[in-house]
Amino acid sequence: MVLGYFKRLSHRAIGKGWPDPLNAKRPPLGGTADSAPLQDPNMGLWPPGFSCTNVLRTVVVILFSLQAFVLATAAPSSAHFYTIHWNSSNPIFRIDNTDNIIDVNRDNLKFEYDQVNLICPVYTPGTRDDEMEKYIIYNVSKDEYETCRITNPNPRIIAVCDKPYKLMYFTITFRPFTPQPGGLEFLPGHDYYFISTSTSDDLHRRIGGRCTTHNMKIVFKVWGPPAQTPTQPPTQPPPRPTWSSMTPPRPTPSTTTMTTSRSTVSTTKKSKAYNKHPNEVVKSEELTLGGTSDASVLLSNAILICVMVLRALQSMR
Repeated sequence: MVLGYFKRLSHRAIGKGWPDPLNAKRPPLGGTADSAPLQDPNMGLWPPGFSCTNVLRTVVVILFSLQAFVLATAAPSSAHFYTIHWNSSNPIFRIDNTDNIIDVNRDNLKFEYDQVNLICPVYTPGTRDDEMEKYIIYNVSKDEYETCRITNPNPRIIAVCDKPYKLMYFTITFRPFTPQPGGLEFLPGHDYYFISTSTSDDLHRRIGGRCTTHNMKIVFKVWGPPAQTPTQPPTQPPPRPTWSSMTPPRPTPSTTTMTTSRSTVSTTKKSKAYNKHPNEVVKSEELTLGGTSDASVLLSNAILICVMVLRALQSMR
């Protein structure tokens, strides 16, 4: 289809005065006195009416088409981004709700991690000191979180909001590793507790403070896959008892002998563990459906790009 389009485009150009280089008459080999080299002003490299504006316009259209194709075919991200204003007026710290308990990294793709921006309070110049809030955000244990009492002599400091006239924020990425030595790592299936025990007149206070008066504490629960319990083999049935029978002695005229016959009946039962895998069929169906959907999206995007490129080439005529 594309090849036919370019053939029609070349025929139109030839009909408008642009000579066909394949069918142009050329002088015989060696030349004659009345033959001269073909000197046609239209035999240049570009057709008549060519301008750089059309070329630039075509390049821009192609670039936008490629950008749209890349954005359409890129895998969507499932990571979440949170913004928390760390001040006492934030309703997230209200004691009558559980908004301060946040689940992170839930159902994310591999190597995708949620992020949170902790924004410090900022004020305009001229604000009184007793109206400004300053905080130190600590990462504490569960007991310290519940009691608003920091007992660790060297607690981990997450952020220091001590510049009320400057916009300050701290970004935390909930990943299980950190590129910085001694950085905070967020392991799947664990909870991480942040509190602030500062007051209006004591920034470094570690007991009570606004953690007690304004419930300024938060929990990040890092999602992890459910723990798989090991399967136990089936228990063997108890062995059955062995039965024995004895025949009574049979007297004879001459001698008396004791004839004893003993028969043993034993049964054994074999049990075989049977592992079922019902999820294999579901997984294969999901992969088939996902592959079909991705192929259809790629095909539609490729068709869209071809149409846009063809329209751009038509504008150059």
